[in-house]
Amino acid sequence: MRRLEETGVAEEEASDATEPAVEEKPAAEDPVAAKDKHIAELTDDLKRLQAEFDNYKKRMDREWSDKVKLANQRLITDLLAILDSFDKALEDAKRNSSPESLKAGLGKLHKQFLQALQREGLREIKAEGKFDPFMHEALMREEREDVEDGRILEVFQKGYAIGGKPIRPTKVKVTKKKQPEELRQKEAEQDNATQSQEKGEQR
Repeated sequence: MRRLEETGVAEEEASDATEPAVEEKPAAEDPVAAKDKHIAELTDDLKRLQAEFDNYKKRMDREWSDKVKLANQRLITDLLAILDSFDKALEDAKRNSSPESLKAGLGKLHKQFLQALQREGLREIKAEGKFDPFMHEALMREEREDVEDGRILEVFQKGYAIGGKPIRPTKVKVTKKKQPEELRQKEAEQDNATQSQEKGEQR
């Protein structure tokens, strides 16, 4: 009897040994905590990118400032040479009262000054032919029958541009096509009729 009981216990232990072990599942991660973690990581990345961009912007501003200073230094150096020429011209004018000599000296100074500005990209705006509203400024209009409308007649002040961008338009006088007398009378009548109509509406 005791032998049978021992045999039964052995069989139960054997059957327990053959059963597969049940694996414990890891606790599910809290979705709210995971989301907060992801947001924190993105926030850190954004802060790092913002800091890098600020540093880049400061570096670009510093480089641009250095370039402007270098350009100004080059222009001032050229202008100093012109200032030296002015000093020399004034000394020559004190010793020599010849108008021709003074005229020649002023011509050289003007050429030297213009060349210094041209090296910085300055160019004179041409004022020949047709009026260009992007490059010219019309100060006066003159009615002419022998010239087409919008032709430049006279330059009051030269204009200049750097590259293709005007920094000062050329101030000019342009033509206005003279209208036949019949057309002018017709336009005057139309203007009078329009004014009469407006007065009637106001009443």
